Amino acid sequence: MSKNILKERVNRALLFLENKEDLTIGTAEYEEFLGEIISNLKSVKKSLRPRSNREHRKEADRIQSAINAMRYLSSKSQRILNNAMLNESGDKENSLSRSNIKDFIKNLK
Repeated sequence: MSKNILKERVNRALLFLENKEDLTIGTAEYEEFLGEIISNLKSVKKSLRPRSNREHRKEADRIQSAINAMRYLSSKSQRILNNAMLNESGDKENSLSRSNIKDFIKNLK
């Protein structure tokens, strides 16, 4: 790659990251952001694939490690998002109070 293309990509990445300062784990926006990063890393890794020899193996391995870390964060965010949805739906439907428990025990006797 030429230096101009590399500088352009770095500047574009920095601008992209500056616009995403207020991300919170467990939100849909966070999921989308991680998905974009993963797809960008995959395209960079694909461009490093050797044709006949074993060039750029270490770089490709490091990029794959970064992709795995982003996938871990994405799944963690998804778990938080799912748990939040379950907690919201559970609180509205079945609110269990002390008096409900007492009534249930009295009815068993």
